Amino acid sequence: MNKFNVVPFKAPETFERYGIDWKRKANSEPERLLREAFLTYESSCGANGLVSLLLLAIVCRRQGAIAEDLQGAADLAEIIVTMKLRKHQDDVLEMLQSYLARGEAIWS
Repeated sequence: MNKFNVVPFKAPETFERYGIDWKRKANSEPERLLREAFLTYESSCGANGLVSLLLLAIVCRRQGAIAEDLQGAADLAEIIVTMKLRKHQDDVLEMLQSYLARGEAIWS
């Protein structure tokens, strides 16, 4: 197996310190509130927060399970990141096509 097939990311130990295991449902109301606040905050932190949620979900999935609250946040993050990346791809292709149509060199 190629060692580059594994995401070099793991859930921070801080989650363990606060009793959060993203592979299962919250065990208590305080844990549920903390998880909800974390997921809401990360979702609002732009690309870094969205990627953070996606990586956390990938790590949990590789361990065999992912809690419903994290899965929901990761699904939303995936949609938003996909839309942003698709726009980026469209913009790049449009720009390159324009350069080529004018006969301009893309790289010099």
